[in-house]
Amino acid sequence: MQLLRAIRVASLALTSFPLGIHAQVVTSNQNLTLRFFQSDQQDSCDYANSNRALTFTTSSIPVLGQCFDFVDLFSGNATQGFINQTRNQGQNAWGEAGIHWQLENTDTFDPQANYSRVLYRQHITNPTTDEQKPGHYADRQVTIYGGPKCTEADPNSNTTLFPWYGFSCWSEDKGSCGTLPYKIASFYIRAGKDEQSQGRMGTCWVFAECGAATSLLLSSRAMVGAFISASLAIWLSM
Repeated sequence: MQLLRAIRVASLALTSFPLGIHAQVVTSNQNLTLRFFQSDQQDSCDYANSNRALTFTTSSIPVLGQCFDFVDLFSGNATQGFINQTRNQGQNAWGEAGIHWQLENTDTFDPQANYSRVLYRQHITNPTTDEQKPGHYADRQVTIYGGPKCTEADPNSNTTLFPWYGFSCWSEDKGSCGTLPYKIASFYIRAGKDEQSQGRMGTCWVFAECGAATSLLLSSRAMVGAFISASLAIWLSM
């Protein structure tokens, strides 16, 4: 599987056309599409609603993970770009590698708005194996953060940590939508995990809540539970 993935990465890189061409084949290939909506935006969080939603699309599978800062990305002048990762390939690898990306609706971006809804779509229209169907590990993994530079730190507090949210499954054709409890500050894209290498060690993510903030919450609940159990045991022994 690792060899097949490496071949797929290389072939995608070698066949990467200008992003204008990629945009014409979004629904027929294995593109990753993220659409971001304002919290009070009237449009439903749906893949078909593409007129105003800030949209990020890539057909690439990165060699290395890459962080994108939300404001820097959508407030810039560029609507397409390439992050060159060719130098990070192995010694026996060949061809250009990296992340070709494209943006849509950047003219609607409001830096003061609360973009807290996201639609994730990574879908194969005509899967040839069960592993390419929704609910299985996809070619890319996406994590979304409330802190800049893909961190969990609350930009308005030195002590608060935000959970991060992850997507790593092939999605349905319409994608998967979710609302975060904070203003999106950044997102991270990396190559996905191989289905066979995971075995029964877990399932892929669909808007999974993770991170230190989640661990702290679970730990605090466990501590409270332990305290209540200990108090009850002492009371019963009296």
